[in-house]
Amino acid sequence: MLVVFGVLLVALGLMAVRALPASTGDRLLRVELDGVLLEEIPFNEADVEKFPIEFPSGTATVEIVGGRVRVLPMPKETCPLGICSSIGWVEQAGDAIVCLPNRLVLTVVGGEVNEVWDSVDGVTR
Repeated sequence: MLVVFGVLLVALGLMAVRALPASTGDRLLRVELDGVLLEEIPFNEADVEKFPIEFPSGTATVEIVGGRVRVLPMPKETCPLGICSSIGWVEQAGDAIVCLPNRLVLTVVGGEVNEVWDSVDGVTR
């Protein structure tokens, strides 16, 4: 019982840390298409921006508002299941939006609070 209680306590603690608001420092949105880094876009709480990303099968629109990022819904021809747009807003370092049919990966990196955690995560290719 003690082990189960300890595991539950650690899990609740991790969920509480995850629920904390994102750092207010400048962060980067890393945009990768087909394994190639297209650009790194700095953003913060004051930014309001929309930009397109072109695929062979169509276009995705990425929106940045209030320090958060999301992919707007795409036609079924471009993204059949629409999972990337159903993810919703991401804002904390390490958060990612992935569109597998189009091989698009959007990752939030940086920020004052989460710089240490960015270096802990690894990428598998």
